Amino acid sequence: MQEVKKVNVAPSSTDGHFVEKAKKVVNLDKVNETFLVDGGGFLTTKNHTTLEMEEDCIITCQNVYNPFLKSFEKSMD
Repeated sequence: MQEVKKVNVAPSSTDGHFVEKAKKVVNLDKVNETFLVDGGGFLTTKNHTTLEMEEDCIITCQNVYNPFLKSFEKSMD
């Protein structure tokens, strides 16, 4: 199976978070930015460290609690 080149798994991020060298990346939920990564690979970003993923995994956007709105929302860069 051919590996994917580079997929942005954080479209709402100002710099993006990219999965590289995975077998397949599937967007499970566009609103919550949740992705299934098949075959491991690397998660690379401009504003964080590079993370090696040795197994299949799920990546989702970080949520934080906003006490003023009393609800959860996507974390901002």
